[in-house]
Amino acid sequence: MQPVMDPAVPDFVNKLQRIDTYDEIEEIMKSQDFVMAGADERFIFLEDTLIMAEGEQHSELTRLFAPLMSRQAVAYYELKLVEPAIEASINDMRSKRGEDGKVRTDVVPLIHAALVRIASKVTGVDGVDSLEDTERFRDMVLAVSAATTASYSSASDPGRIIQKGKDALQALVDEWMQASLDRRIELAAKHKAGEIPAEELPRDVLMSLCLAEDLSRPDDGTRIPYVWRQCAQFLTGSIKTTSHMLPHAFIHIDEWIKEHPEDRPNLTDPEWLHKAAAESFRLHQTTPARFRKAVKDLELSTGRKVDAGEMVAIHAPVANVEAFGDDGRYFNPYREVPKGKKAWGMTFGIGKHSCIGQNLVTGIMNKGDAKHGTHGTAVRLLKAMYELGAELDPDNPPQRPHDNLHDTWESVPVILHKA
Repeated sequence: MQPVMDPAVPDFVNKLQRIDTYDEIEEIMKSQDFVMAGADERFIFLEDTLIMAEGEQHSELTRLFAPLMSRQAVAYYELKLVEPAIEASINDMRSKRGEDGKVRTDVVPLIHAALVRIASKVTGVDGVDSLEDTERFRDMVLAVSAATTASYSSASDPGRIIQKGKDALQALVDEWMQASLDRRIELAAKHKAGEIPAEELPRDVLMSLCLAEDLSRPDDGTRIPYVWRQCAQFLTGSIKTTSHMLPHAFIHIDEWIKEHPEDRPNLTDPEWLHKAAAESFRLHQTTPARFRKAVKDLELSTGRKVDAGEMVAIHAPVANVEAFGDDGRYFNPYREVPKGKKAWGMTFGIGKHSCIGQNLVTGIMNKGDAKHGTHGTAVRLLKAMYELGAELDPDNPPQRPHDNLHDTWESVPVILHKA
């Protein structure tokens, strides 16, 4: 089995203090003396959102949006949105068998097709119903997602990617989101007048913002309006982590089964898949580095000094392997998790900026939920594919993206031997 290597980082990261030990990163991410930082595009698309907000604003947004990721909401998304999307995709694949009678597909667009339904529902985007609309919606969301991390592009002009993201976000507004917002403004008014009870209102980002009367900022006319930045965060966040890391899981598991054929029966065991998915999340980050800025001169418990206003680069990919033992660079679904750490390390963040949607991806406590019949989107997708006998296509190897530095896959073709 091949060890996982550190992903490449852009030149500007190498000019900063790079923090790549688990303890130092944990200290920084939990400290009140550091605030969120990053390249310009993070503020263009995500300023004032949960990802970038600090202090009381962050606390208010957390309280506002937490119900969207409750146990009941997560169960709804998984069972009513993801599972039907998987079934529809599988039925479509069965109608397109190859001449040899085998069903082939690519897990990357399959993952996107399932997750885009969650993204639209959580955000509150109405009318993304037909296959054509879903595919167009997906392409726009992916363009916005790419723009939020344009600094990791290997293209000569990241500004072009940012502009493409702006154009895609505006198209989303024009085609779906403005009309969806207008409906919720009307519903909020009727609710305030006592005409509609709270339980009959949609449970999504736009409705939450309407009820809180938190839809704008004074400078909305000169940049991406506040309400659409909130939408951008949830649209991209609902897709990014799973779509980045889950293709890695298929590749790691395929390699593992070749070396450990006795584990083949475990491919449809949810608890084994939970461990395999967590290990894949640990080994592969959504971004090569995260950034924080010190609000004052300070010294970490290790003696490292950071000046006021200095931005540091948190290199989680290194910390996430070195903190898990001498063999931390290797995939091992039976890995014993060090005391005090999560099975996926710091992939979903640490402290107040931890991913609000983690349970949607991993399941509650990284386990199946017998009461609600849920496991999290990662295990749900893996199990569905392995029940169909999924194996990597030997004639079509996985392909990396050619235009960015993200540790991800652009294409992971598989054969479904039991479809």
